[in-house]
Amino acid sequence: MAIEKCPECEDQVLDNNYSCPACGYVKSDKPAQQKHPKQSKITTKNTSKSLQIEGVVALILVVVGLLWFYLTGDDYEQRNELNILALLTFVVGFVWYMVVRFRIWREHD
Repeated sequence: MAIEKCPECEDQVLDNNYSCPACGYVKSDKPAQQKHPKQSKITTKNTSKSLQIEGVVALILVVVGLLWFYLTGDDYEQRNELNILALLTFVVGFVWYMVVRFRIWREHD
């Protein structure tokens, strides 16, 4: 029989004991992750593929709209105009991304 430390009081106990004689700590047969089931993390493993794809497409729209707006800004500035399509691409992508993030949050709630 091996001797190990109690996780609560750090007293030495035999490994075949199910409780600590000093503090009364009871060993659990379940893994530590199952003790607190509410503490799950939102990961890509438990997020649907369609929401992942929508999130990536929305981010691509945001980046494309932002780059398009800044790279063509001088041309439109000389004509005293605003690149509405680039700005609209950015705004639609950003709003879409926020909606996808909310849907992911609601899916894991």
